[in-house]
Amino acid sequence: MQGMEQRLLSRFKWGLSADLQAPSLETRIAILEKKMYADGIELPREVVEYLAYSITTNIRELEGALISLIAQSSLNKKAITLDLAKQMIDKFVKNTAREVSIDYIQKVVCDYFDLPIELLKSKTRKREVVQARQIAMFFAKKMTKSSLANIGMHCGGKDHATVLHACRTVNNLVETDKQFRGYIEELEKKLSIQ
Repeated sequence: MQGMEQRLLSRFKWGLSADLQAPSLETRIAILEKKMYADGIELPREVVEYLAYSITTNIRELEGALISLIAQSSLNKKAITLDLAKQMIDKFVKNTAREVSIDYIQKVVCDYFDLPIELLKSKTRKREVVQARQIAMFFAKKMTKSSLANIGMHCGGKDHATVLHACRTVNNLVETDKQFRGYIEELEKKLSIQ
């Protein structure tokens, strides 16, 4: 604030200074839930989470997306589903190049296999957990611009070699195991944002 009168500067210093940061995922979900409660609206949990995962920039945009989704639903007399939310969000956020986050991938994979996220991020070597972790790593490498080291860090502190091994394992299983290929195809549909 160079070049400002001292008396004005001292008045600014009276005020409260606060560190402002982008709201966390939990905060964004809570804001949406509070807005829905205030407006007497009920939405499926997966739709609320999808909105919160997709719009990370600011709260006005988040609330605007919620309002647009509700308007879209009532104008077209359609139920609010995850598909409708995906279509609407794409129009709403198409000006910014979006990518799916590692957290969102982990959440979708854990929901699909009915595992708690903490277990996926833990050191456990249980077969079903290891497989879910490998699938999450595979999609994180495929759908995000994150480094292998960063993906590994998100998946229980693994190194980049583990992530590469996971991707190779998933690719091999897709080619040899029909049931496993089905998992991957279903998860890809859930994760892909048309």
